[in-house]
Formats: sequence, structure tokens, C-alpha cells
Amino acid sequence: MKNQTQRTRMLVGTALSSLVLAGVLATPALAQTGDDAPVVAEVIVTAQKRSENLQKVPISISVVSGEAMERANVNSAEQLIQMAPSLSFRKGNSNKDSALTVRGVGTISFASGVEPSVSTVVDGVVYARSGQATADFLDLERVEILRGPQGTLFGKNASAGVISMITRAPKHELDGYVDASYYQGNEYRVRGAISGPLSDTVAGSLAAFFSHYDGNGKNVFNGDDINGYEHNGLRGRLRWEPTEDLTVDFIADYSHNVDNGYADSIGTVFSSAFNDAVFSPSLRPLTPGAGNKDIDNDQSPLTKDINSGFSTQVNWSIGDYTVTSITAYRNWKNQQTRDGDFRSDSPTYVSTGALAGDIRSHDYGRLNFDQFTQELRLASPTGQFLEYVAGLYYYHTWESNYFNRTVTKCLSSTLAPVTLGALGAATPCTKAASVYETNAGIGEFATTLKNYAAFGQGTLNFSPNLRGIFGARWTQDEIDFVHRRLRTSGAAALSGVNPTFAATGGTKADGWSGKLGVQYDVVPTMMAYGSYTRGYKGPAMNVFFNMQANDNFGIAPETSDAYEVGLKSRLLDGRLVLNVSAFDTTYDNFQANNQDMIGTTVITRLTNAGSVKTQGFEADFTLEPVRNLRINGGYAYIDAKIDKFKCPTTGTCAALAINGKPLPYSSKHKLSMNGSYFMPLEGQAFDLDFNVGAQYQSKMGFDINQNPNAVQKGYATADASVAFVGKNNRVRLALIAKNLTDENFVINRIPNGTSFLRQITPRDAERYFGATLRYNLF
Repeated sequence: MKNQTQRTRMLVGTALSSLVLAGVLATPALAQTGDDAPVVAEVIVTAQKRSENLQKVPISISVVSGEAMERANVNSAEQLIQMAPSLSFRKGNSNKDSALTVRGVGTISFASGVEPSVSTVVDGVVYARSGQATADFLDLERVEILRGPQGTLFGKNASAGVISMITRAPKHELDGYVDASYYQGNEYRVRGAISGPLSDTVAGSLAAFFSHYDGNGKNVFNGDDINGYEHNGLRGRLRWEPTEDLTVDFIADYSHNVDNGYADSIGTVFSSAFNDAVFSPSLRPLTPGAGNKDIDNDQSPLTKDINSGFSTQVNWSIGDYTVTSITAYRNWKNQQTRDGDFRSDSPTYVSTGALAGDIRSHDYGRLNFDQFTQELRLASPTGQFLEYVAGLYYYHTWESNYFNRTVTKCLSSTLAPVTLGALGAATPCTKAASVYETNAGIGEFATTLKNYAAFGQGTLNFSPNLRGIFGARWTQDEIDFVHRRLRTSGAAALSGVNPTFAATGGTKADGWSGKLGVQYDVVPTMMAYGSYTRGYKGPAMNVFFNMQANDNFGIAPETSDAYEVGLKSRLLDGRLVLNVSAFDTTYDNFQANNQDMIGTTVITRLTNAGSVKTQGFEADFTLEPVRNLRINGGYAYIDAKIDKFKCPTTGTCAALAINGKPLPYSSKHKLSMNGSYFMPLEGQAFDLDFNVGAQYQSKMGFDINQNPNAVQKGYATADASVAFVGKNNRVRLALIAKNLTDENFVINRIPNGTSFLRQITPRDAERYFGATLRYNLF
């Protein structure tokens, strides 16, 4: 532990020293003036539903460019957390139950009647399920990460924040590229895009990708690779500009993803009579532990995913006003299989005669999800006393689920059942001489969600330096569901399947969110702001496979009160952009999963878990001390904790004394630093482009019940690359190193009751090398 801590400190210190040294070496050039002086380019964002300079927007925002992500081999939301300290990613057994959190807050549930707290928006279209946002990034212009409640402009599933992705628009001149990468572990990806004019008024673009990775582990039962993937997809976009006042964008995309994971490897097996005699010996050559990436399952994990949709966005200028309409349809199909008991059927079954006996289970599920959204808004002209954006929003989703759980237990007709205390001497219950009970639970359930909203946000320009902000959103939600489950036979506690069940129901609620704030230009290059935001997250229904009668009630809406102050500045004659913010947010009726038990099976049950609080400090900066040298980074101190936990009154509450304890998936300290230096080489056919990055996060817990084993200790990683860039910028060859210190870490640890601990190890939890070759077509 001591060596690990020293190595972490040394790594962070080395990375910071390297970046500081680069700045120090460049110090003499700070006297540059005129054309020789570098200036950090302005960043335009659409965080307030209109294009604005980032430094003028009174919101805490991180912006990551598509180019920066491509250079750092950041290809998905899971890896985006490396470049945004306030962001965390919860990886589940499939993308269906994976989710993002902002400032330590997020809704993590695979129930079909609940939506995420962090809204993912792609080209203005809300993705209603967090699993839809886990596809590979493709041809992105930038990602805007809006921190804190954003419900006034983005709706009820933005109570913790917004991840807004903006893809590259078609150009009216030919442009395109082809990009191929290869990394250790047989990971490769090919992507490309082309854009250009189709007529005087129409421009189009087409982007596509294919990626493959064998995986970072093995299933020792059958030799299958795990935690790998094979993804492919494309996006097409047409921009029609029949007049100077009218622009119409047509966008369509499709992706097909197959993942041989996400696999739950065994981190720890807790000592008990059953585990010592049956579970541990049946793990074959597997060695459980913190560094274990392998599994021993008689059914390998598999997830198949198809994500597709199309949208039409119209921007029509009527005088100085702009009318925007976004009409969108999306479809998401997901299938997953997994081994429910996390081991194979070798060497034997054991007849225990008890509910904690040798049970084998397999799960299979599939869903089909459709959503339709329509947004209509009006933006006033700028430069007046009152500037505003107002609109209407409609949202309709349909989701159907099928889930099958098959459970097998040895019921020997020739061997006397033994008690748990005698397991060590049990006679094997072999397949050849024994009788087995097979139970199956088959569930079919569907949900329909409707949302109607009216919203508006305005700015009052009291003076050239002083502005007031106000806004409100009214939301109405309707949720309806139908659920049917059939259990073939056997005891519910034995099978992990509740009895046959059928129900229909729903819930309905209205809610308000809003914002009040003020911003003041201290000097022309420095703006201060403060705001109060009322957040709102709509009602939910706990519709899932093992739903019971006591789940047939609505989960109440979640509300939040958020206070934030910030300072945005441009210093050193534009060479340094520094943005800082402090925040304090309290969530009431927080919607969260709590562990529960059905017999010996651990499940999670969605509930109003009480009140939680997140408070802290954030900073982002970009520094260009001399031409061709760029240093940027961010730091977040986040104290996200449980104020008052409300233990569910139904079922078996697994809560401990957790008031005042940290929220899961939240680190108190997170740091991200990146530096790049472009070195022109006189007389050579190419120039050099150097990049280095470092990330650090303090310890993170994964269990709301504060299981001490479900924790990832603090760690740091560092990446580096060098690129050879052709003089005409047509060719770029980059050599990339990820996780230089070979730091092992996990992004999820799940307690399986008092039996064992499961964990998920990501791709970047090991050192690997690769190369990327990019060719610009024009």
C-alpha cells in the first residue's frame, strides 16, 4: 500500500512538473506581442440553446474537442471521464445498466420506468436511456459537459447535468479523412468521413467506423475472450440552405455493437461453510483477487446492441428572431446473456438440501425501445434589454422487455441431503446419478412514458456590465406499465424468481424547475456569476423482472436546490483562460437503487432514498504560453454524501448506518492535465506533435450501503504520444502509449450479499501501445 501511494504521488508529481516545466521554459516568450503572440481561441457553445462564447455563459461547462479526443484515443463515454474531472462512469453488466454521473450524482437503475439524471443530447436530440449513449463516438465537433441541474432548458432528465455532443456539420468545400489505428491486445479501428457540396444549396457528409478488440480477459471454462467488442456504424447528414434565412439539417445514424462482456470477474470470495466447500473449489484454475480479469462461467457474457435514428432540424430566421424545430425518432434494440451464478458446472453439483445450496442460473434479456421527440422554440434577437429563448417540448417513449432466468439445482434421489455444516464431507451430486430441478422465470413487461413541457429563459441587460438571468419550466409526466411473470416451479427463494405475477398501473405528476441568477463583467476579460437553480426529475416506476406487488407504486419525483458561483476570465493577453466555480446542491427524494434479497439472490430495488448533498469546487484552464505549446486541464473537489437515507418500508432493507457517508461513484479529488507541443522541423518532410496527459482520482466507493470491500483506492495514470505530421497536413502518423505505469484499477465492484465480490476491469487498466495513421483526403 505504501509503495502504491508513493508511486501515485510520484506519477502525479512528474506529470505536473513536466507541464509546469514546459510553461517555465516558455516564460521568456510571454513578452511576445502582435502577430507573434498566441491567443487561446474562442470556444462557441450552445449550452443555452443559442450559439455563444463559452466565456459569456454563466454555467459551469467543460468543453472537449473532437480532435483532442481522437488524439487521446478517447472513443466512448466510458473513456470521456479521463478528460472531464467532474464526470464518472458506472459500468454494468451491459450498456443497459451503465450510466454517467456528474458531481457524484446520477440515477443508476435498469428498471424500464426510470430515466437517467444525466441527460445525453446529440445534435439537440435527447437520448432517453443512458444505454443509448454508450456507442462509439463518431465525427464529433465537440462535447459540452454542463455541470449541475439543467432542467430549465434541457428537461427533467437533466437533474445532475447534461452531456451535449455536437457532430461536424457538412461543408461547402470538399473535406474528408481516413483514420486507421491498431493497439496491443488486437484492438483496431477504422473510421473516415467525407463532406462536400451536392448542389448550390445542399451540402452533405457521411462518416463511418469499424472497431474491434479481443478483450482483456478469458473465460477459463471454454477459452472465450471477454471484455472485448466489435462495433460498426455510420452517420449521414444533409444541410439544405434554400435561402439565407432558412437552414434544414437531415441527420440519420446507425450502429451495431457486439460486446463479449461486460464480465463480472470474482474479486473476493468471503469465507463461509458453503463458499469454502462448494463455491471456491468450483472456480477451477481461477484465482480471485483485485487484479483478476478472468471468469469461470459455463455461459460466456454477450451483449448485442443496435442503435439507430433520424432527425430533422429547422432554423428559420424571421427578421431578428429565430425559430427552431427539432423532430426526432430513435430506436434501440438490446440483447444480453450472462451467467447468473458466476461460475461453471465443474467439478460437480453438491446436494445440500438447503436453500443456500448449489444453484446454477443463466439469464437472457432483450428490449426494444422507441422514442419520438419534438421541440419547438423561439430565440429573440441579442443586444436588447430582454433576450430570451422560449419553447415547447413533447416526448413519447415505448419500451418492451423480455427476460428469462433459468435456475438448476441438484435434487438427488439416491443421496441424502446434507446440511450446510457438513458440506465439506458431502458426496458429489453427479449428473449421471442424480435428479435435477430446473426452474424458469419468464417475464414480459412494457412501459410507456409521455412528457409535455413548456419552458423559457431570459436575460435582462441592466447595463453593459450587469445582467440578470431568469427561467422556468413546467413539466407533466405520465408513466404506464404492464407486467407479467411466469415461474414454472420451485421455491422462490431457491430460484431467485418471485412467484407468478401480473400487474398494470402507472403514475402521473406535474413539476417545476427554474433558475435565477446574475452575472457581472468585472473587467472586459473577466465575468463573475451566481445562480440558484431548482432542479426536477420526474416520477418513476420500478418495472423490472422480479417486480412484486410492493413495487406497484410510483417513485416520487426528485427535486434539488442548487447554488453556484463562478468566475470566467481571460488573462495574460488572452494566453490563459481560467474558469472556476463553487457549488452546493441538495437533492430531496433522491431516486436510487438499494440492495435487497430474494432468498439467496441479491437484487437492486429502486426507491426514494432520502436526501443527498453534493458540494465542492471546480477549475478548468487552457494556457498557450508560446506559439505551438498548449496546456489544459481541470480539477474537481466533490464532496457528495448521503444526508439522510430513507430505508424502504417494504422488502428486506440492506441499509447500514450510512448517513453522512459518500455517494457511490464519486471521488473527492479528480485531476486531469494535458499538454501538447507542435515542433516544426526545418528542412524535413514532416513536423513533430508531442502530447502528454495525466489523470488522478482519489478513492471511490461503488455501494450505497458502504460495503468496505466495494471500493477502488486512489490511482493515477499517464498517457503520451508523438506524431509525425506531413508539411501539407495530409498525413499524420501517431505513436501512442496508454497507462504508462501499468496501473490496475476497476470501474465497478458489486457485493453479492455476503458471498463474494464482483468487479469490472476496463480496457485502460493496463499499459498498452498503439499507432494511428490518418490521411486527409483534400
